[in-house]
Amino acid sequence: MNYTVLSPWAEVDQSNLTRLSPRLDDLNGKTIGMFGDFMINATYMLGAMEKELKKRYPNASFTYMRYLKETTDISTDEEFDQEFQAWAANVDCMLSFYGSVPSSALFLGYNSAYMEKLGKPTVMLVTPRTLSAGLRGIKARGVPNLRTIAYELTVDKISGHTNPAIVENAMADSIADLTDEIVSALTSPLTAGEAQPEPSDQEYARSAYTGTAEEISKLFYSYGWTNGTPIGMPTREAVDEMMRGTDLPADYIVAKIPPMMGCATVEKIAVNAVMAGCLPTYLPVLIAAVRGAMDPKIYLEGWCCSQSTWGPVLTLSGPIVKDIGLNVADNALSPYYKANAAIARAFGYLMMNIGGLRPGIEDLSEAGHEFRMGFCMGDNTDENPWGPLHTDFGFDLKDSAVTMFWPQEHRTISGVSPADFLTGLCKLNPFGWEPGAALIFTPICAKMFADAGWTKQRILDYMVEYARRPASEVDLVWLVNNNHPPETVDLPVNPNHSTRIFWSRKHMFALVAGGKAGPMMTVFTGGGDHGGPSCAKIELPGGWESLVKQYSDTTPAYINY
Repeated sequence: MNYTVLSPWAEVDQSNLTRLSPRLDDLNGKTIGMFGDFMINATYMLGAMEKELKKRYPNASFTYMRYLKETTDISTDEEFDQEFQAWAANVDCMLSFYGSVPSSALFLGYNSAYMEKLGKPTVMLVTPRTLSAGLRGIKARGVPNLRTIAYELTVDKISGHTNPAIVENAMADSIADLTDEIVSALTSPLTAGEAQPEPSDQEYARSAYTGTAEEISKLFYSYGWTNGTPIGMPTREAVDEMMRGTDLPADYIVAKIPPMMGCATVEKIAVNAVMAGCLPTYLPVLIAAVRGAMDPKIYLEGWCCSQSTWGPVLTLSGPIVKDIGLNVADNALSPYYKANAAIARAFGYLMMNIGGLRPGIEDLSEAGHEFRMGFCMGDNTDENPWGPLHTDFGFDLKDSAVTMFWPQEHRTISGVSPADFLTGLCKLNPFGWEPGAALIFTPICAKMFADAGWTKQRILDYMVEYARRPASEVDLVWLVNNNHPPETVDLPVNPNHSTRIFWSRKHMFALVAGGKAGPMMTVFTGGGDHGGPSCAKIELPGGWESLVKQYSDTTPAYINY
């Protein structure tokens, strides 16, 4: 049987395509803006470049600007943007250094494109490994031809345990050639493509595809639109049925998902939902998940393009948990049930096909993560003695919501008393410069804590206060040189002092899920550095009750054997 199916790939708004600024005739007598990202090596490299350029252009002058935020677009930082534009007004061109990790390279691309849009000839420098992320950044901001150089710095590019002399020595053998490249990029006349960039072809997003289910699945995998498992066929009829899960029009753009900045229309979300095996009752969850992922608390690019190993977790709370048959009892964290499995898979496809996330190109995680294709769980409202998760974020009890979080590590703690669990929680030592945690209590464990007078907030506060380690085990040099000090406390000044593992409970939350065999707790830790968690309300369509009734048969009737 042949199917004609819609494409899951998103279109990109290319109305902001920008030509490059005219190049300079000569650098003598010019003021060169030296822009460094949050990592200290960028500043050291720029200092070495200044010395080499001064040999060639003794009448050139140099002025420095450093942006100390890791994953923020300058144009969205109102206070800094004013300072930056005032600085940029007094320079003739800019050198933009140094995308040493993928997430910072992506944002260096954003910010370098912004410099070109201010009318300043700009050259961006990134590592060969992060070049693809940097290029994605400049394309996402409409300056696809910005002149970029890939350069390998043969010192530790990340730790910050360097100094100007180490960096200059590492650059000594290659700085003349690098300077030649930079001078050429600042002075060579524009090509026709640079002077008038052409929109890229969007045919993949607009096409329909015809074939058998096997042929469509194989084709979509060859394009990188699936993980290779068989998919639901996103025919016109199936997508229209999926869109019964919202009152929003098909062409409504919920968000533009990075790093591609693909337009997440309701229809494109629905196409990917069909492919993942979702029901129409899951669509409002996915729309809310997109909104939650785009919340500024998340800094989505910092997660999806990081070389570290994070994975997205969607946590549903409120009446929708029962409406769609999400499992929150035994095996609550296992993908045995359709809602848990299909929603997770669909979110992974949204990141791939609307965000444009490709392994080894934008997703440069060194190890990857089993949650990269999504993970979905729920809060058991009936067994939660403290109230459902979304009420912690200010939503009403009757609301439903999805909480977004990108953890890294998975731990299990058991015990017979609150003291046992608190001791286990305070032994956690997750990776991350400002780590977070999601605490998942089994119902018996939650009741035990509640009966003893413990609230969720009190438990989290206890962890913040008593989960500690010697300051000597903390990479204070990295935190200082790469501008990641905690917001809420001072860093220790003496290595013999102890320090918090969780700086605050800003990136922490708790819920209840699991069976009733005994008290147990699962903790997802890590994350936090780039923000979150976020919580987004799930907006239900008119006629929700009848839709739920139609798709209520979601629990397997297991055979006896």
